[in-house]
Amino acid sequence: MSLFERFEQMGSSLLVAAVTSIGGGILWLVRRVLTNQRQIELLQSEIRHRDSIRQIDRAAVQEIKEDVKAMRVEIKELFRRKE
Repeated sequence: MSLFERFEQMGSSLLVAAVTSIGGGILWLVRRVLTNQRQIELLQSEIRHRDSIRQIDRAAVQEIKEDVKAMRVEIKELFRRKE
């Protein structure tokens, strides 16, 4: 086998290795992007869920505040009646 034939074999092997590496890199990148996209979608849905719960909680706290104010007024009225 001459030196030129060895270079040809080595060149074709390097070409196959380069194409395989590039293909593997592209597949890894696509898989990574799709995985990140799914994670982003899950996080966004969880944020929407937490926001809806937070709105419900805020409404409940506001109702409690109003009830406490009403109770204060009623307590003040009861003390005034006793006097």
